[in-house]
Amino acid sequence: MHSRSSFCRLAAVASFLALSACQVAPVSTLPESSLRLLHSQAIELPKDCRATGSVVVDFTVLESGQTDDIRAGDAPECLQQALTAWVASFRYAPIGQRSPATVEWLLVEASKGS
Repeated sequence: MHSRSSFCRLAAVASFLALSACQVAPVSTLPESSLRLLHSQAIELPKDCRATGSVVVDFTVLESGQTDDIRAGDAPECLQQALTAWVASFRYAPIGQRSPATVEWLLVEASKGS
């Protein structure tokens, strides 16, 4: 009959072997984008615009580096207009072909000085 201490040692060794057999898969990285943002104006939200959460904005970067076909996701009209104007201000380094792109806007509120 095995004593309690030898059972505990056996359990500890089994746990160690199980843990050491596990391998951590390397973290995959996002594919590198050929888009290089050169300029953007600051986003301007109207004072009476009540925005919360996040909004995904899909758009196309043209060969010239300008943006086109801007589609702001589900959001109040005032936020959709502000996001559309903001993304329209983006200027990318010229690229060889039209390229789809996406940005996610997220409202973060904090007290001053935090």
